[in-house]
Amino acid sequence: MTRKKRLQLWIGAGVLVLAGAVSFAAVRLSTLQGALPAQQRGKPAPEFIGITKWLNSPPLTLKQLHGKVVWIDFWTYSCINCVRTLPDVRAFYARYHQAGLEIIGVHSPEFSFEKNISNITAAIKRYRLPYPIAVDNVMGTWNAYHNDSWPHVYLIDRNGNVAFNYSGEGGDDALQTQVRALLKETGARLPPPIDFAASSFNPHQTPEIYAGYDRGAIEQTLANTEGYDPGKIVDYRAVSPQTVTDAGPNGSFFLQGKWFNGGEFVRAAQDGARVELPFFARNVFIVAAPAGAEATVSVLLDGKPVPRQYLGADAPGGIITVNRDDLFQALHLGGAGVHRLTLTVSKGFELYTFTFG
Repeated sequence: MTRKKRLQLWIGAGVLVLAGAVSFAAVRLSTLQGALPAQQRGKPAPEFIGITKWLNSPPLTLKQLHGKVVWIDFWTYSCINCVRTLPDVRAFYARYHQAGLEIIGVHSPEFSFEKNISNITAAIKRYRLPYPIAVDNVMGTWNAYHNDSWPHVYLIDRNGNVAFNYSGEGGDDALQTQVRALLKETGARLPPPIDFAASSFNPHQTPEIYAGYDRGAIEQTLANTEGYDPGKIVDYRAVSPQTVTDAGPNGSFFLQGKWFNGGEFVRAAQDGARVELPFFARNVFIVAAPAGAEATVSVLLDGKPVPRQYLGADAPGGIITVNRDDLFQALHLGGAGVHRLTLTVSKGFELYTFTFG
């Protein structure tokens, strides 16, 4: 797989802008939430640029949508923070579309496999997204908006100006207030407001963890003393359960056995290779892919088989079948807590990230 190269410096959730560059450091927003200042606020919204394909709709332009309120949602299908917002985005569309709200999902990929149209189409079907999706594989629209995060919503008023933006999860009430105000300006007859449940976000949970030498080396998420050797297979020595526990649930993981070190991922180079992860969360997800047709993952919790009621939706019987490039739920615990996750994988398993909820 190839990757669109972007110059990145990951300092917390900050954005680094280099002279002459239009690329921005990007972050999936889970620990940062809220409305953020935007350079474009109150200014004309940039047009859709570099869209390689439209799904659920013929090609659209903001000029065509002039006079309507437009919700632009930057998302990517393997991002759990994005996935958790989609039911509420659907609810906004169902409640306010007839009143004049147009929602456009701009799918801007973080990983190379997310450029695959069939993968995006499958995600649209899986999450039952009824609104237009603009495939932003070359990040043209992302860069036009100077965007830096997934998910990120921009609201465009009837005159085509950016009126509001919100980054991350938990913004339903703020977004609804703005949507209703903007629709009122158009003279629309408003339906009753949606009663949204409170956000379940836990600020103490383990942060998202990236594998691969591009991100992982900078963030120092790989705790093995061997570290990364870019483009090479490394044979990682086993570590004790106590060593894993002592590392703490702060965003690091351990590998055991032979692993190929890729830029975006690590790939098991033998059957029986392992991943050890200390974490604090209720839900654990992995973004993973098979090098071939399929890879398998055996899941243990604190060194023991996972009780059936705590297995994730994608781990029936404690086994995850990785037969696509996607997000997989490994665990769904009764409550957030500190634990140790062990994954024993088949050759060809590719690990991209761990995410939590």
